[in-house]
Amino acid sequence: MSRVAERPLDVICLGRAAVDLYGQQVGGRLEDMQSFAKYLGGSSANLAAGLARMGAKSAMLTRVGDEQMGRFVREELARHGVDVSQVRTDPARLTALVILGIGAADDIPHIFFRERCADMGVVADDVNEEFIASATLFAVTGTHLSTESTRDAVRTAVGYAKKHGTKVALDIDYR
Repeated sequence: MSRVAERPLDVICLGRAAVDLYGQQVGGRLEDMQSFAKYLGGSSANLAAGLARMGAKSAMLTRVGDEQMGRFVREELARHGVDVSQVRTDPARLTALVILGIGAADDIPHIFFRERCADMGVVADDVNEEFIASATLFAVTGTHLSTESTRDAVRTAVGYAKKHGTKVALDIDYR
């Protein structure tokens, strides 16, 4: 890519893509929840979708499981206008789930189901140099620096970004 202004994407987000299940009994304990609503989850997926809703050309680089929740995440990202061409389906891992309650501002009970989840299966071979070069900005979360394989994927993407003049942003994702 010769000029940043000519790039087809504003931002590529690498990181968390999950399903959030919010308890519908506001203020109640998770133990007492009887019904849940399903939403797109994961900090990177939410960033990509939010930016797309605001008119930015965003894309997601991640993995989802080969199951219903993975298809939901992919379809929900696309529904918001996110480029999902680099969302891989991982046949060996499940899509992450988060169960949350809605309480007071300082009381948001939640349980993460993300052990060996699909989005943490991203590897360096998933990163396409031409794709990274097609964006003005590459945004990654700190979560993907937490394992050797995801860290290698981030390093590969950052290397391509630097090579092609794509800016890099890090969200430490400290939650």
